[in-house]
Amino acid sequence: MKSWVWFRALAVILAIFTLGHTVGTRHAITTTPQEAAVVNAMQGYRVPVMGFLRSYWDFYRGFSITISILLAALMVIAWQVGVLSGRNPREAFPLAMTVLIACIGNAFVSFAYFFTAPMVMSTAAVICAAIGIGLLKKESRLGPQGS
Repeated sequence: MKSWVWFRALAVILAIFTLGHTVGTRHAITTTPQEAAVVNAMQGYRVPVMGFLRSYWDFYRGFSITISILLAALMVIAWQVGVLSGRNPREAFPLAMTVLIACIGNAFVSFAYFFTAPMVMSTAAVICAAIGIGLLKKESRLGPQGS
């Protein structure tokens, strides 16, 4: 199997991850009065930050949107690594390693702070990136076309 297949699979996983993250963080999900009180406190309490008044909810939403944007960018880069790996595996390798490192970092954060869905998605991303890199190394030794 060729490395580009794994990087495209990684891009699809990251697309699903991005969609899930974006949809899952659009609204506060509360099921108890205690959870609602926490969200209300986050939305209501404002602190001065560099000349602006921002709530903790503003930070939560801002960081959530930022993460969605960065996941989408990582998805596009993974797809581009797949394209590049078919043409020139040696040139694709450094970018592929960067993608793998980002996926590993995301997996550590997911396991440390989140729950099953991000753990599963980030683990699948690491697996696809790692297999893609293993194949990419093999293809690099075979030449520009990875034949």
